[in-house]
Amino acid sequence: MKTKQLALTIALLALTLFIIVNYIYLQHKSRNQFVALQELINEENDLNADWGRLQIEQSTYVNNSTIVAQAKKQLGMKLPEKEQILSIKR
Repeated sequence: MKTKQLALTIALLALTLFIIVNYIYLQHKSRNQFVALQELINEENDLNADWGRLQIEQSTYVNNSTIVAQAKKQLGMKLPEKEQILSIKR
């Protein structure tokens, strides 16, 4: 009877140790996943901010006066003189 009781005690002790080690492992894994989640949320916030800045930048470039100013500045374009304009009549 004592050997049965000793075997049961050892089995319960082994089970308890297994449960404790498994609990610690799952807590560690859970914390690592939480850290990864927080990093992804921060990356999402950064990407959303970049997207907003790009939308503002795009709306600036689409403005007609900006296009004309860039064409004059970078390409040296200008409006033609009256003598340079040809009108074709049908």
